[in-house]
Amino acid sequence: MKIALITLSGDPKLAHEQLLEHWPSAEIVDLPRSILEEGNSLTRLRNLRRHRPGIFAVMTESLNWQYGQEALMYFGALAGARRSVIVDARRESIVADMGSLLTSGPIRIANSFLRGRVAVKKAVRRLDALEGETRSFPLSKQPGLKIAYFRTTPSAGTVPGGATSHINGVVKGLISLGADVLFVGNDIVSGIPDTDAEFRKIDPFPDVMPRAAFDVFNGLKFSDEAKQIVTGEKPSFVYERYSRFSIAGVEASTAAGVPLFLEYNGSEVWVGKHWDSTAKLDLLERYEDANLAHATRIFVVSDVEQNTLIERGVPAEKIVVNPNGVDPEKFKPGVGGDEIRRQLGVQDDELLAGFLGTFGPWHGVLELANAIALIPKSTRLKFLMVGDGSLRKEVQKRLAASDDLDRVIFTGSISHDEVPAHLDACDILVSPHIPLAEGAAFFGSPTKLFEYMAMGKGIVASRLGQIGDVLSDGETALLVEPGDPNQLARTIERLAGNGDLLTRIGKASRQAAVERHTWRQNAERVLETYRNLS
Repeated sequence: MKIALITLSGDPKLAHEQLLEHWPSAEIVDLPRSILEEGNSLTRLRNLRRHRPGIFAVMTESLNWQYGQEALMYFGALAGARRSVIVDARRESIVADMGSLLTSGPIRIANSFLRGRVAVKKAVRRLDALEGETRSFPLSKQPGLKIAYFRTTPSAGTVPGGATSHINGVVKGLISLGADVLFVGNDIVSGIPDTDAEFRKIDPFPDVMPRAAFDVFNGLKFSDEAKQIVTGEKPSFVYERYSRFSIAGVEASTAAGVPLFLEYNGSEVWVGKHWDSTAKLDLLERYEDANLAHATRIFVVSDVEQNTLIERGVPAEKIVVNPNGVDPEKFKPGVGGDEIRRQLGVQDDELLAGFLGTFGPWHGVLELANAIALIPKSTRLKFLMVGDGSLRKEVQKRLAASDDLDRVIFTGSISHDEVPAHLDACDILVSPHIPLAEGAAFFGSPTKLFEYMAMGKGIVASRLGQIGDVLSDGETALLVEPGDPNQLARTIERLAGNGDLLTRIGKASRQAAVERHTWRQNAERVLETYRNLS
């Protein structure tokens, strides 16, 4: 029995384990996701049929967040697979045989598209109603402070990264300052169940197509259920992490008559144009405009984003610059790095330079790969790359071409709780960010920057946007021009060869993080903003 496996997200090794539990003697063939994405429908079918799968399998991070499940499984049946199966990182799965898929698949798929069309029309009507509407609210007279935190991002909450760090940081910071937090989310976010926040989960409905309509449908579903929760709980204000195709914060805060604090990490319209190829950008722009218009205060992570919003017509008095931060008690020296080095096979006389982040467009992973190739192989220096993403294969390809693949350790995605020990294993931490597409100003505030600082390690980073503002060249980091592999390589070598400089920078960066860049300070700015409302 041959299983053709396509991994859309999640860990393919985990998919192998689950599939072999059900079909122990099966041969599993890993296929690229391009089979589902490139060419027309007939080309895709021919490409899959060529492998003659007995079982067609798809790995995804979360079944709840995998849209188009019926279409994926129907695709497998059309390609000749006797069974189609989808498995996820939580070890959940759905299985269907060819007969049932060929019989019921077309009707189910048609219904998924119909739900999507209805949802988009409903969204337009609700946006029409919001336009021109004015808001007023009395400040809460209740004792204490209760905050409804909305996590509306249309994706699995188990995916590690900066968003998970930010959510945990803000929620824990607010709680540490005495606030009661009601966390309303559409998935379980790693770390949140371990806090004192009250948690309410609003499950998505997966059988909606296409992707943009899936987001719209579940955004409206979240909004409807969140309104009921918030009007019953009477929080002091709603704090929403802005995400695409969501007006949940706008509608729920309006229904409850409380302020809306919008955490705005950048334009989803810009992301949809340059990174994600999001459909229905005109509708998405209306969503974004509605959020910016109705928010009582808008929290941005950088001066660049503040200026962008002002140029867009948002009143300056509504905007609060609130950079990202770090938990210095979690991210600190001596939290398990020695054991990680042993597990990774790093020798005592070797230095380890680490990168943490997404292998994506602006993180500079290709430039780092090029820089590694320029560092002499005689240098007792290894590299640790923690994370995953669309550019990982290209990074490995470049390193293989320069005969440097054996100098680099790839961990893939790891949980947020595992990150401190992996950073602690390193001597140098690298943040090689590059400029954004089409010359856009770098609006980010990378959470890993503050985590690097708190670890007390030597840092090499790009002089770019807020990174160059937060770090001081020669004091808390060595800064390089973004996109210059030669300078990046020379600077990593310089820091690796100067133990005194390495130690001095590490101590200074740790001190700066503790004094100025904690999540508690981030949360204090949120609460101070609420107290200053008139």
